[in-house]
Amino acid sequence: MIRRHVSNDRRSRARVKVLLVGLAVLSFLLQNALLSSPSYAQQTERGRELGKRVKCMCGGCNDSATACNHTGGSFSGPCDTAKGMQAEINERVTRNESDDLTLQAFVQEYGPTVLIVPPAKGFNIAAWVAPIVVPLLAIILVWVVVRRWRHKATLATASGPEIPAQFLARARHETGKDYDE
Repeated sequence: MIRRHVSNDRRSRARVKVLLVGLAVLSFLLQNALLSSPSYAQQTERGRELGKRVKCMCGGCNDSATACNHTGGSFSGPCDTAKGMQAEINERVTRNESDDLTLQAFVQEYGPTVLIVPPAKGFNIAAWVAPIVVPLLAIILVWVVVRRWRHKATLATASGPEIPAQFLARARHETGKDYDE
């Protein structure tokens, strides 16, 4: 009976060891999955901010390169285009390039539509000014038109317009009536 107790004791110790090793491996995998950033994520705060200023050019979304997130389908998360743009931003941030130089490189590669906020110069200034100026001009125009209508409106008398005396005389002569009403 003692031998049986010793063999059961060895088996239970082996099970505990396997269980502990399994828990250690599982905790290591979970730690890496939860704490490490994905390979497509921006590595620095400056990189994230630059990624928010650049539009993902995949054609399937209108999100920024940092916020690109396609749900459903065969994958979920940023598309390959956004991942490539984020990697290029990270590379340029690592080389310590200026923000303007990085954005200009994206404009040269993808065109001015890559910028989420167009620069306020040239024709693009209309995009900034028009939403404020056009409604104000419309309000002023309506006010002027209504004011003119109100000033032009005159009340007509109940008797009607004045009839010249020669027309009254002619009408009396033709009707043969000689009284005045």
